[in-house]
Amino acid sequence: MARDTAADVASILAAGNLELRVGTNLFLGPTLEDDDATVPDVSCFVLQTGGDPPQGYLGGRKTYRTVTCQVRVRSARESFRAGQSLALAALDVLHLANAAPYVLMEVDEGSPNYIGTDGSDRHWWTFTVNASFVDSGG
Repeated sequence: MARDTAADVASILAAGNLELRVGTNLFLGPTLEDDDATVPDVSCFVLQTGGDPPQGYLGGRKTYRTVTCQVRVRSARESFRAGQSLALAALDVLHLANAAPYVLMEVDEGSPNYIGTDGSDRHWWTFTVNASFVDSGG
């Protein structure tokens, strides 16, 4: 069964009391990152980026999959500390989240990586989420 892990990660963030709302300031994919007209300065983006090779599970009848998603947080140019706080809070919400059907959701980074500013001087942070689940192949 194919899973839309990026959508699942976005749903967890939206439920995490971070004032993130899908379609308002929380988006799937990178397509809106530079859209100043409709995307607020303080925004979060989730993009499914790959994962580990599938592993046989229970004698090969099922598959253990780990999918990776990149989470990017953007803040206004005057709000470095607020953006950093949001990125840290998002990491905390996702790391070890109880998110069935995922058997493990984890972030292998101690804190979000600050990656600098964009052309509008907005600050950016990023981190990667690993989401593992058992796929029955059905």
